[in-house]
Amino acid sequence: MRIILAGFLGIHEQEVSVEKYASYQAYYDQVWSALKLGHPSEADTMDNVDDEHIQIVVRLISEECCNTRSCWRGPLRENVRRKSLFDGHSDDSINRTIDLTLRLWLVLHIRDDEYVWGANSIQWDDDRTLQIFIASQFPESRPMKDLGERYFDLLLPENFTVVKLKRWSGIKFEWTYNFSEHLNFDKDHRVVKIFPLKSYMHGLRKSKVELIPNAVIDEYIKTMNMLFPSWDMKTQEYLKKKKQTFGMEPPVDYPGTLYLSDFCVWQSRLATIYAEFCSPPPSMTQLFNDRRNVLQWYTFWFAVMILILTVVFGVISSVFGGIQTRFAYLSLQLAREAGASGSVCTCGMLSAVVERTNS
Repeated sequence: MRIILAGFLGIHEQEVSVEKYASYQAYYDQVWSALKLGHPSEADTMDNVDDEHIQIVVRLISEECCNTRSCWRGPLRENVRRKSLFDGHSDDSINRTIDLTLRLWLVLHIRDDEYVWGANSIQWDDDRTLQIFIASQFPESRPMKDLGERYFDLLLPENFTVVKLKRWSGIKFEWTYNFSEHLNFDKDHRVVKIFPLKSYMHGLRKSKVELIPNAVIDEYIKTMNMLFPSWDMKTQEYLKKKKQTFGMEPPVDYPGTLYLSDFCVWQSRLATIYAEFCSPPPSMTQLFNDRRNVLQWYTFWFAVMILILTVVFGVISSVFGGIQTRFAYLSLQLAREAGASGSVCTCGMLSAVVERTNS
């Protein structure tokens, strides 16, 4: 693994700290296991490949990028074919090996559409250079005036973190190992995808081979330091609960004051998430937890308490009114029964007096 990381990051093998990239190693193993998934599986169309094949492709791509500043798949495939380790490999097998190498190296789902298994994938072909193909996956956001001028120079507050987003806005977070899906927001399920391999991407940023534009990685690290501040204990507790270690992985410098306009690639995704952050809480739980405006919070809950008390006392008054009506009705019935009994007794007494008088 140390040799592979040295090739990916463009550093000497002695400089690689395997422990530092433990989370990446889990992704690396997962990609190899996934080759056998699907019908047909990607492994079915590949000749036997291992780490040595991956190293050769990485070295050839690095040489192409450093010497010509552009890497075309056709010439790369021919250069790979000339290597003795690839003797007997078909064009399709070499293409799949190149896709696998880029998937491992850049953490992007680069594969033929035929072998997609439950994830959005992108395909590199012979018509574009590798640099143009990668850059096209990270287009700059459209002008913010199209989304509303009020977002353009918006200051992103210190409390714009995953913990507060979860507590106040009911937003959940899901880890993704596709770099291009970072900060994708599913409004229907209220889920934001987070790419967690911050340390690995920082290593790519320092490499001399710039496949993913440096500006993209710089902005990504800013978003991670903003959403997962290393100084916030609740954030670190959240990451520990989720078994994620990137919270304290370098660089952990506080990003300072950030405006939405400081981001070009991730701007529209951040704007969407921040709009949800500023929207009214979606449930009573989040409404109770959201105390950003203390006066408004107390005013609202005081009104709710008054409403509840009004309803309670209204119910109590209605119950007592019903009880009083019931007692009044029973008293009236008793009075009528008593009056009827008295009339019967009076008539009986008068009859007895008349009988005695006649006798």
